[in-house]
Amino acid sequence: MKFRCRMVDAGAMRDFTSIINTISRMAKYCVLRLTPDELCFNVGDERIPVLWAVLSQQHFFAEYVMSGVSDQENEIYLEFDPSMFARSLNSLRITTSARSAKIKLTNKRQPCLTFDIDLSSMSVDSRQCVHDVPVKLIPRREWSEHKMPDITEFDISLEIPQLKYLRHIVDRMKNMSSQLTVSANKCGMLVIKIEVDYATVSTHFKGLQVWECGEGKETEDISAMISIKKLAMFLGWDILHPDNVKCNLLQEKMVKLTLDVGDHVKIHYFIPAIAT
Repeated sequence: MKFRCRMVDAGAMRDFTSIINTISRMAKYCVLRLTPDELCFNVGDERIPVLWAVLSQQHFFAEYVMSGVSDQENEIYLEFDPSMFARSLNSLRITTSARSAKIKLTNKRQPCLTFDIDLSSMSVDSRQCVHDVPVKLIPRREWSEHKMPDITEFDISLEIPQLKYLRHIVDRMKNMSSQLTVSANKCGMLVIKIEVDYATVSTHFKGLQVWECGEGKETEDISAMISIKKLAMFLGWDILHPDNVKCNLLQEKMVKLTLDVGDHVKIHYFIPAIAT
């Protein structure tokens, strides 16, 4: 197995760092699935999938070389602490003068992802920042535990408003309740609502595009009660300025949010419903 890549584009380095920083705030462990075409970051909560971030290697890397466990199964699965990954990229976040960032799978008494960041400029001597992040190589027999959940059909799928507007509303609701109900219908209405002893507060968004409505659900409101904290965590992805965000609802079972940035980043975020 081998893996190495190099970033040279300032925008790609900035976006990659933003993605890793956001992931690092979500969980204490992360699994990275490497393929010839993509990097897939899988964040779990007690091994239950919460987030899949799929990045096109072609967009982010000027050089990308990987060879998996075999020709038939050309993949690598690595588990690591995302906060250590994020700290290794700190120099990219605090400077705009980095020339390149290299990432390589190495063996330094144990498997590591080694980060080599070139901070040299025309006016100063060459400066290199090198960090080693310990990783665990996940054996093939455990790969199936780290696949994205296959949910073939939701009761309704529709667009959601700009994340910065939702974030403002949800931040206020978060001070009043720990739970929030998301409802949607075929007419393109999305409602987010909290109910507390002294008040019911709701915000309605109308005229949203509906992509899918399950058979027999055309006249129903589809809803799920979820954690406000988990929804607020997803809204932090507005830092990527997404082109498209979709809400997928499975009645009283799940909210899945998907976010696209061009054709090079796709975020899948799973929020299980709270039993009522």
